Amino acid sequence: MRKLFYLACSIFVMISLTGCEKSTVVSQATADAFIKSIKDPNNPGQPIYTVIHSVFSYNPISSVSVASPGGQTIQLRDYDKLGNSFYNMPTLSSYSQIVPALGTYTYTVTFKDNEVLTYTNSISSNILPPPTILGLNAVPVASATKDSVYISWAAISNAQAYQIKILNTTSDTTQVKYIAPFTDASNPKKDILRYGFPVSVLPLTSSKQTFTFVLDALLFETTDYINLQALGESYMNIIL
Repeated sequence: MRKLFYLACSIFVMISLTGCEKSTVVSQATADAFIKSIKDPNNPGQPIYTVIHSVFSYNPISSVSVASPGGQTIQLRDYDKLGNSFYNMPTLSSYSQIVPALGTYTYTVTFKDNEVLTYTNSISSNILPPPTILGLNAVPVASATKDSVYISWAAISNAQAYQIKILNTTSDTTQVKYIAPFTDASNPKKDILRYGFPVSVLPLTSSKQTFTFVLDALLFETTDYINLQALGESYMNIIL
């Protein structure tokens, strides 16, 4: 599940290179680091944090190492085995109540043509808490046949956007729906936000199924809305 959660976020990294001609192989990459927060499973009132790293290029990559501001180095992995996207997939043990090191992270990227380039990306103290999901309900409530599902949550003051992923977690973990980043366009801003889905977007069967709604709050580095600075994530399950 963690991989699916992250892959949806990594779209922001790839956006920054969509202006390149894919048919032209160039030694160019983009690197991003951001702080991700979730709720501590053993203490839901306590957020815990980790750093997500990603590097993407149309020119195939052999390896990527990342040096933290404190000098610690880790290797990113090519989970898809395509040579274009390297990232880390933190386990629960990688999270901590202590905010990760702030400052500049340095990425050493070795391309398959043996060219080595260095990139940097910085993390500031701007972080997001995991959203507080207030409800996940199927309607109409009194009917055995539901036509919509609504998720509601408390707005986060410094979040610039939100995204939603729906996973079928009945027996495995399959992403069945993704809502790209959206904002609250109301004026004044609402304290409580709500998003609805027609039940028809979900692959329902005659048997009861469990769906996990994953809500991400997003904060970007700049108003270009490309690289992430912080992400807060929460989820809630519903049986349909």
